[in-house]
Amino acid sequence: MLKAKRKVAARARRAPPRGQPRRPSAPPNPWTNLSLEGETLHIGQFLTFQIIRLANAAKANVTRRYLADFGLSVPEWRLLAMTVRFEPVRFAELVANSSIDKGQASRTLHVLTQRGLILAQTLGGGARRTRDSGAPVILTVTPKGRRLYATLLPVAQRNQARLLHLLTREERKTLYVALNKLFAAIGDLDVLT
Repeated sequence: MLKAKRKVAARARRAPPRGQPRRPSAPPNPWTNLSLEGETLHIGQFLTFQIIRLANAAKANVTRRYLADFGLSVPEWRLLAMTVRFEPVRFAELVANSSIDKGQASRTLHVLTQRGLILAQTLGGGARRTRDSGAPVILTVTPKGRRLYATLLPVAQRNQARLLHLLTREERKTLYVALNKLFAAIGDLDVLT
C-alpha cells in the first residue's frame, strides 16, 4: 500500500500543471557540446534533417487533416494563400518563394485555375495559353478563391496556433529568433515581403 502511494506521489510530481499537455522526455541533446567539425553528428542529428522531419510531420498530421475538409492539397493551399498575399504576382516569383518545385507548382496552378480559384494571365493581358510561351504569367485570386481562402484561413490559423502553443512563450520566442538567425545566415529566401 505504501509503495503504491509513493508511485502515485512520484507521478504527480512529474505531471505537468493542470491544463498543460504532457511532454515526452527528450533524448540527450547532441548539439549542446558540438565541435566546429561536427564529427559526433549522425545524419538523424543534422539540423536540416530535423527541420525537414518536423515539416513533414506537421504537414502530414496537422495541415493535411484540415485541408481535406476543404478539398485542397498542401501545395494548392500554399499557392492560393501566397497568391492572396502578394497578388497580382508573377508565377515565377511565387515558385521561387514557395518551397514548391516548378513542375509541381505548374500542375498545382493548373488545378487551381480549372477549379476557378486563381486567374492566370500572360503579362500581355491574354489568358494563359501554354507553359512555354515565355511571357510572364500574372496570378490573381478569383472571388470564389477569395471566399474559400476567407473560410479556410481561420481554421489554418487556429491549427497553427495550437501547434505553437505546444511550446512555452519563451520557447516560441527563442525558436522564432533562431529560425530568423538561420535564414539570415543562409540567405533571405522570401524576397516578396
